[in-house]
Amino acid sequence: MRLTYLDILEQCFHDKFRGYNKQEVDTFLHLVADDFKSMGEDLKDKDRQIDSKSQEIEELIQKLDEFSQQEPETKTSPEVEEELRALRKDLEKKNQLIQKLEKANEGPSNGTGIFSQLTPEMLKEKAKKIINTAKQHAEQHKANAAKELDSIQEDIQKLQQQKQQLMDNIRTTAVEHLNKFKAGTQNGNAGNSAQD
Repeated sequence: MRLTYLDILEQCFHDKFRGYNKQEVDTFLHLVADDFKSMGEDLKDKDRQIDSKSQEIEELIQKLDEFSQQEPETKTSPEVEEELRALRKDLEKKNQLIQKLEKANEGPSNGTGIFSQLTPEMLKEKAKKIINTAKQHAEQHKANAAKELDSIQEDIQKLQQQKQQLMDNIRTTAVEHLNKFKAGTQNGNAGNSAQD
């Protein structure tokens, strides 16, 4: 836009005998300036929203890139990795406890103790199931992030369309106001020349 609302408000016209009513011109200019000001603020607001959404998209794309660049074995979020570490430590403690109990149970026994049925293979199988579940959760998080990225991209497109529509409205309003002003100027000059 070449004009700002301040340009319109500060516009001065020279007094001329039998010219326009200065108060009417000032009132009209104030209306036009107010329109320009509100449309300019709307445009700035839309730009801020677009910038915010663009930043969110960049962050999500960066996270998605980081996630996809991880090796297949480590495609898990930090939270899941932490949970896996805790489960592994827990598993090690339980293995040690089982070994201690087995040593204590080794004396005269007929093999019918509670822990005689548990084997390290069974515990490893259980641990694998837990790890697979954690990986499935990570995949779900990845899918949710991709959906959110798509949603944000749709929001940006809508905001860009709204911005374009607002700019078109500003342009149309400015042209209408300018045409009205020109029409008023020509009518005033025609009235003055007819009276001369």
